[in-house]
Amino acid sequence: MHISMEKYSRQSILKEIGISGQKKLFNSKVAIIGLGALGTVVSELLCRSGIGNLVLIDRDIVEENNLQRQLLYNELDIGKSKALCAKEKLQKINKTITIQSFAFDLNYKNINNLLSGADIIIDCTDNLETRFLINDFCLKNNIPWIYGAAIKWTGTVFNIIPGKTPCLQCIMGNAKSGETCETAGIMNSVSAMTASFQANEAIKLLLKIPHEKAMIRFNLLNNSFLKINVSSSKKKECEACNGNYEYLSGKKSSKSSKLCGKSFYQIIPENPMRKKEFSSLKKKLSLLGKMQDFKVCIKFKELTIFNDGRALIKAEDEKKAKSMYSRFIGN
Repeated sequence: MHISMEKYSRQSILKEIGISGQKKLFNSKVAIIGLGALGTVVSELLCRSGIGNLVLIDRDIVEENNLQRQLLYNELDIGKSKALCAKEKLQKINKTITIQSFAFDLNYKNINNLLSGADIIIDCTDNLETRFLINDFCLKNNIPWIYGAAIKWTGTVFNIIPGKTPCLQCIMGNAKSGETCETAGIMNSVSAMTASFQANEAIKLLLKIPHEKAMIRFNLLNNSFLKINVSSSKKKECEACNGNYEYLSGKKSSKSSKLCGKSFYQIIPENPMRKKEFSSLKKKLSLLGKMQDFKVCIKFKELTIFNDGRALIKAEDEKKAKSMYSRFIGN
C-alpha cells in the first residue's frame, strides 16, 4: 500500500527518522497488551505515527469510570469490548495501517498465536501474572518489550531487552500485585505521560536509534524524575532467564481471577465455546430478560459473556461468580 508521507511529514523531517525510517515503521508490527489508561494512549500515538501493523489485545469492557483516563472511549462506548472499540476508533484515524484486535484474555494457550511476528510488545496491563507471561514469551522468542505502570501520581517505564537487560522476574521476583487504580486512584496526566514514554521508546527500538537503558520513574505531584540503573538487578539464578518458563508453560496460571481492584471476576471455561453454542446461548438468555449484543460479547444481568465462553461477572466473591456462570452458561 502507498504511504502518504504528507501525513507523517512532521516526524519524518526529523533526522533520526527520515523517509527510510518512516517506511521501516510502516513495515513494523507492534502488539499492545491492555487497552486501558496506558493502552489507549500508546495505540493512538503509534497509529498516528504510522506503525503499519498493530495488534490490540484486551479482555475487558468499557466502564464509566474508565472515561477519566482511557482516552479513546466516550460514554456511548460503555459496555462494549475495549479491543473491538479501540480498533474501530483507530481505523478512523489511520485507514492505511493494519489493525488486528482480540477481545481475549491473554494466556499461555493463545499467546503464541496472538503475538506471532511482533517486533515489539508493549505492556499496558494491570496485573503481574500477565506481565510475567509476557516476560516468559519475550525471553523465549528474543523479542524486546516495554514495561509500563501508573498509579496515583507516579509512572514507571522500562525497556526489557532479552539477553541485555534484567528481565521482569530478575527485578520483581514473585512479587504480588499491590495497589490498584481502583483502590489508590490515578491522575490521567500520569497515565498519559507514562504511555507517551512507552510509545516513544517503541519507535526508538524499532528504528534502532539510542533508547533508554535505565528505568524511568517520575512523580507529577512534586515533578520529580528519576533514572534508575537496574543492570545490577540481573540475577544468575533467575528461573525465566535460565529457560524455566513457568507462566508460559501454564504451571502458574489461573482459570478464574478477580480483575484489578474491581468487583468483577473472570471465568474461563476449560473448552472454548463454539459459534453455534454462543448463538444458542444468546437466544436462551434473550428469553430470560434484557440482553445487549455487542457482537463479540453479550451483556446479561451482571454477566458479560464473550463468544469463546469467557465471562466477566460482577459478584461479591468468586463462589457466587462461579454459581452465576453455572446457572446461566453451564459448567
